[in-house]
Amino acid sequence: MPNVGFDIIGIMGAALRNLIILSISLSVFPTITQSAELTLDITSYTYREVDPNDNFFMEDKSAPFLFSIGLRNWGDAKTTSNTKSTNFSFLYTLEYSFGNVDYSSAGTGTMKKQYYKGRLEYYLSNSSKAGANDLIPYIGLGYRDLLDDSGYKTSSTNHLGYDRLSKYYYVPIGAIWYISDSLSLKSQYNYFIEGKQISFLNEILPNTYSVNPENTQRLGWGIDLTLRSKLNSKWSTYGFFRSWNVEDSDAVSCSALIYCMEPKNQTHEIGAGISYHF
Repeated sequence: MPNVGFDIIGIMGAALRNLIILSISLSVFPTITQSAELTLDITSYTYREVDPNDNFFMEDKSAPFLFSIGLRNWGDAKTTSNTKSTNFSFLYTLEYSFGNVDYSSAGTGTMKKQYYKGRLEYYLSNSSKAGANDLIPYIGLGYRDLLDDSGYKTSSTNHLGYDRLSKYYYVPIGAIWYISDSLSLKSQYNYFIEGKQISFLNEILPNTYSVNPENTQRLGWGIDLTLRSKLNSKWSTYGFFRSWNVEDSDAVSCSALIYCMEPKNQTHEIGAGISYHF
């Protein structure tokens, strides 16, 4: 049987690489060159699911960190990609993360596996000015996907893992507060539009599951806080906290007698990084 999880990783990796290459290629233009930042960071990551009674169901923890590379423009340079005839600027965040994860659950033991995560956010801001005591509000569109690479792995209780692809669509709403010339705080609320969870159960247990179920999540929210300190005109350090709270998904048919759903869950990310300003 072909390893579908491997194919998914290849497809996601190629797509994210192309996005990063495209964004870096755009840096040849002067406006982008003076506003883009290359980011490198590490994240302590926790994902936890609970049952309908809010009892522990399962948890994933980074082992020890997820590693990320990204490109962003938050409008704090002398030149931004604003439209000349208006005061509006277009900003963005692009990020790819990966790392080892430890899985534990109430009924299926423990397992070591990998995560591959991508995030793309595009914002519309009403001003390109960025100096001490300035506040830049913005609103945009966001997409986050995460591949839980558990397929064909065996837990400590001999249960087979399966690949799961998670997709979040949301509206980032927030502001960047320039506390001083060297310190800024980006505060963001993520209005959850929809989540899609594809579980590749049929690839692992075709005699039990007739399809790879796709569940839809409708209720949730997230926050994203980043505190950044400029070391000089080129280098900055930053710390961040991100969180997602998502409710139960719908229930869909996995086979003639089985319905599948994704339980209520929480995600917490705490990390630190360094960035280089082009």
